[in-house]
Amino acid sequence: MPLTGVVDVVGPRPDGALVAAAAGTLFLVHPDGRPPAPFGNYATDPGPETYIAMSPGLDVTGSGCRFEAGEVYALELSAGQPQGIVRVTVDGQSSRFVETPRVDLLTGIAFDATGRFGYQLLVAGRRGDRTVLFSIDCRGRLTTLTESAPLVEGGMEVAPQLFGEHGGDLIAADENTGNVIFIRFDGTSGVLIKPDLPAGPDIGVESVGFTPPGFIGRGGTAYVADRRSPGSPTEGTDAIWRVTPESFSQVRIDENDLIAVTETGRTVVIRCRATCRTYPFGDAPNAHIEGHVTVVLGPAPPEIPRAGRMGVAVLAVVTAVLVGGGFILFFVHNRRKVRFPELEGR
Repeated sequence: MPLTGVVDVVGPRPDGALVAAAAGTLFLVHPDGRPPAPFGNYATDPGPETYIAMSPGLDVTGSGCRFEAGEVYALELSAGQPQGIVRVTVDGQSSRFVETPRVDLLTGIAFDATGRFGYQLLVAGRRGDRTVLFSIDCRGRLTTLTESAPLVEGGMEVAPQLFGEHGGDLIAADENTGNVIFIRFDGTSGVLIKPDLPAGPDIGVESVGFTPPGFIGRGGTAYVADRRSPGSPTEGTDAIWRVTPESFSQVRIDENDLIAVTETGRTVVIRCRATCRTYPFGDAPNAHIEGHVTVVLGPAPPEIPRAGRMGVAVLAVVTAVLVGGGFILFFVHNRRKVRFPELEGR
């Protein structure tokens, strides 16, 4: 679906809509294909890559407060403004949430829905040739987790618990090296894997996202932003790309898998269990991908009808008849057996 200046798309909200950041404002994106609609009073400089994250509804460990489901948090990168995070409520009201310690550039944002980071908001920034990672609770209290992680930029996400030994780690990417990076809750970090993909400015891995639990039974649709960027190796189309359940069915993919996309639209699936492996996925021609890969589950399968009281009673009677009949047949069969006399010893 077309959307001028789109740089990220996240969600879903409690009402099922997604939220996209585009040209310095926010839009509601409806999975049924309706055109995106302007949302709220949030406004920022349309030039920088102002990535966003949406709370799934989190009670922050030890804080006595909560990130409400559907709230959006955005990087503030406007020139002349202190770096920080803006909060946008579910009804669209924006306000300054917190200022971050000074870094060269804020480069990523994600929520911890696993609890390894205490269900906090995670914000990455670049300082020199290293990444600084902050955790922020729902009262705006900030902790610096590390100042020495490898460089990362773009969409990032905390891995589900079943993502091998990296379950609960923050996963992000460095387009320049092509490395997919992990950062643990204690600040330690390293290279998760280097997929067989192009690497370098405007061509390397930019966006990641996980297939959620329930994906196999319910299916799902993936969304990612494609921002028009004249002068880049691929210019982009100013649209949100969508990968349908039918497309997913053509490739090898499982729950708790990582989808990684280069800025030029080359895509792989990364599966970490005992080890990490990559599988080719596809390509988005002429795309210039930015932000998160957001996977939304399909509708739940219909429930198997439960028997009412009459059905339970009938089932009990039938079971009793079958069991009683079995005992009767067993008794009659034993009565009819031919019994041979024992041989007398000589």
